[in-house]
Amino acid sequence: MAVRAAVIAAAAVFAATAIHVPSARAAPSFNGIVVQARLITVNATTASATVRIEPTPGGSFAQAQGDLLTQDVILYTSTVSGSLAHGYRAGNFMDPFETTVPLDGDTSTYPFQHLKVEIAALARTAGGVRSGKPVPLQLHISSNPAGYRVSPPSGPREGPVVDAVLHVNPSWAAALFAVFMMVVMWALALGALAVVVSLLARRRGFEGAFAAFLAALLFAFPTLRNSLPGIPPVGVLFDYAAFFWAEALVALALIALITGWTVRTLVGTGERLD
Repeated sequence: MAVRAAVIAAAAVFAATAIHVPSARAAPSFNGIVVQARLITVNATTASATVRIEPTPGGSFAQAQGDLLTQDVILYTSTVSGSLAHGYRAGNFMDPFETTVPLDGDTSTYPFQHLKVEIAALARTAGGVRSGKPVPLQLHISSNPAGYRVSPPSGPREGPVVDAVLHVNPSWAAALFAVFMMVVMWALALGALAVVVSLLARRRGFEGAFAAFLAALLFAFPTLRNSLPGIPPVGVLFDYAAFFWAEALVALALIALITGWTVRTLVGTGERLD
């Protein structure tokens, strides 16, 4: 039994070694800088997006004992104001950083807008773009912004200069919620107007609580509108389809209610109908 167990153990070790060696050779390290770019947030108000850049040296640019640089490298990335340079010294780690890039596209069609984010990077050795040598880059894209659907490139980009365009659209949940809020605004506004018309037509008693409700609704709609996920400033499709109309109808209902009470069309407190 002991001999049999020894033979089985030796066969297992041999098999593990045989599997491990080819796999290690099949995945050689990239000779350059591997850049992991992750889209974090999208801000339609400022037309910008925040991207986290995580560079890692590989091949001859990395020391054998860790992810330490073997030579000075300057990494340039795109920003809303042009480009930003990040210098890294030999023998140090390449610390991650965040950059703000432009957000392209028409935001006026919210919640059905189609936006784009472009991420670009290049690297040079000490001396920068003037006297430094090009450093190969490998760009990997990932994204996790809440409320958006992001279509990243199919695979990594490689070269001395790398760039990628991300297509950013509102998630189905965010779009459906915005449409639902359009329906709610219309329903509340039309309901409030119908109640006021009924009160005026039938000369019902003045309801102070209902007037307070209309006033609260008038100021609640803007707060509700601004709390929608990823909504741009006022003037988008959502506003013309529901918000402006809802505000106008509620304001008209409140003015009509107050006017009716003022001219005695409605019966006030302590009064009786004839």
